[in-house]
Amino acid sequence: MEVVVLHVSDAHCATERLGAILERAPQHDLVVATGDFQCLDTAEALLSRARAPVVAVTGNMDDTSIARRLEEAGALLDGRYRAVAGLVLAGVGGRDPASSLEALRGRERPSGGPLVLVTHHPPKGLVDRSFIGIHAGLRELRELLEELRPVAHLCGHIHEARGTARLGHTLVVNAGPAKKGYYAVVTIRGDATEARLERLR
Repeated sequence: MEVVVLHVSDAHCATERLGAILERAPQHDLVVATGDFQCLDTAEALLSRARAPVVAVTGNMDDTSIARRLEEAGALLDGRYRAVAGLVLAGVGGRDPASSLEALRGRERPSGGPLVLVTHHPPKGLVDRSFIGIHAGLRELRELLEELRPVAHLCGHIHEARGTARLGHTLVVNAGPAKKGYYAVVTIRGDATEARLERLR
């Protein structure tokens, strides 16, 4: 089985740029958005212009109206698991990572395929180096990553840390800011995962 995931993050009100990514990206089976829509119109664009099922976590810049709209659409992943497109996805939102993490830990992981961790913030020490040179990821997410050992961990938040890294068999992907046209295409074949970092032309 092969699942192709379009990973977008940090659109920050660049609604048309996000829409163009969704429409022009290579064929994919699932869209995963890792937060910081910042504007409700941008979240609406994700839901209305995606060409595949959508799951999303909130970012630290997303207010309750965005969380509510994602929830209404059945896309919100904060603090929960979802089985979709042959994968099991686990989400930790960026609005309140501690509460989201606690909620996730209180839920039973479903069966249904390879596990993918979806968070707004990156894990400590991986794709998290800020422009001033410090590792700005969350230690709690690093611990969760080591505990769950997913095939992939998709995140964003630190714009300048766009890239990939590996921790054991987990591929960690920071797609970079969609507001600048960045996105990632992540291909999962069982326990094997690869990613291409792309930019809208």
